[in-house]
Amino acid sequence: MDSIPYYVIAFQLVPVALALANWLLSLYFAPKSNDFIADLKQLWPDSMPFLKTQWPFIAVCMLGSNLSQAQIISNGNVKTEFSFGIVIASLVSAGILPILKLFYVSYLAAPKYPGRVATIGIWSVLLYVMGDWFISTLGTLGLAFLVAPGLVILVRTCLFLPIYALEGHHPLAAVEKSWSLTAGHYWQISRYLGLPTILFGILMLSPQVATVIAATGHYPMQYSLPIVAAAGAASLALSMILAGLTYKLYERLSAADDTILKDELTIKETIDIGAQ
Repeated sequence: MDSIPYYVIAFQLVPVALALANWLLSLYFAPKSNDFIADLKQLWPDSMPFLKTQWPFIAVCMLGSNLSQAQIISNGNVKTEFSFGIVIASLVSAGILPILKLFYVSYLAAPKYPGRVATIGIWSVLLYVMGDWFISTLGTLGLAFLVAPGLVILVRTCLFLPIYALEGHHPLAAVEKSWSLTAGHYWQISRYLGLPTILFGILMLSPQVATVIAATGHYPMQYSLPIVAAAGAASLALSMILAGLTYKLYERLSAADDTILKDELTIKETIDIGAQ
């Protein structure tokens, strides 16, 4: 294998390595908790009705993602030229996934926030996509040039989706509220979301890594197609799981924040009564 593919693979693995290091540190700095396991177990029964009704859209999203990768690898070669097939398949997948995530989080929160699903429209989806893209880009640039700021941005804005979906479709307000709720919980959040985030990063990189390895000629190109298909389907499923986990985390941190506010009000009222 030439040196260039090795460098390409190494560069692509840097964000995953940083996420792994951050998660390992969180195991030391964050208090031990079973919240992640409990929420993950509860997420499956909570999600079943949604999956039963929305599975055609999930299937189309997976198909679009796999078709875009299959278009890149065709006839035993990596296609580098422009292709309308790749663009259309990618747009189908990228267009449906944000809608699914918004509906999914709104569905999970329906008992507490009824009617939020009905408020999702084209404009709200576009705003969510732009806001999510901006946060991801800012975090990625932070990781590339200054590691710590990038990690802080990604952790402190992790509640953008549930806040945006449930507290009005206002991107800036959602970022501000996420920053406020996550204050003082950096290591707790890193421990909670660290493992699924690392797995998601690995799955997202698997098609590119398989393509690079196959392009060197050491392995037949067709061997990478099953890896690409499996990684695409698994990454989409994990993306939905992460969306559900961020909602569960939002509920926990919101409840903790409400408790603190109530305690502060009680203390203030006690002081006021004592001063009278």
